[in-house]
Amino acid sequence: MNITGTVYLLHFQRPYKHARHYIGWTPGDLSRRLRQHRNGTGARLLAVITAEGIDFTVARTWTGGRNLERSLKRRGGASRCCPLCGITPRVTGWDPPDSAYASAGPSTPYDTDLVACICACNRITRHVAALVASASITCLDCHQPVVPRHDATEEHHVLTR
Repeated sequence: MNITGTVYLLHFQRPYKHARHYIGWTPGDLSRRLRQHRNGTGARLLAVITAEGIDFTVARTWTGGRNLERSLKRRGGASRCCPLCGITPRVTGWDPPDSAYASAGPSTPYDTDLVACICACNRITRHVAALVASASITCLDCHQPVVPRHDATEEHHVLTR
């Protein structure tokens, strides 16, 4: 039985030895899991970087289970999936948001402004709104553009700068 939840990619403010990212999974509330990581009761790596004074941000999320998390970890090179690193060919043309837009962003480090997005293969993922508004993001499976999902059943964020 595979429980669906949220797979997330955390980007560290600065590297800790060799580590710059963390990929994790939670079956429940992502905000609760991020609070656990910040309090040192989550994954050991995040407890260590928090003790070192290194902050982290949610760079990307996917809807999926443990199998997806393991698949992403086995691939290695989490920076290739990280839109904040700017070195992945899957994310092009990303510019950091200007200060006026950044000030309207999340109020706490674990509050993320996520937008539901969809691609040609109908896979629904969640991405940081600022990245969707300013980047060309492609699906890892079908390699087609990922666009905000627009339907009547879901609340939408306005993606303007």
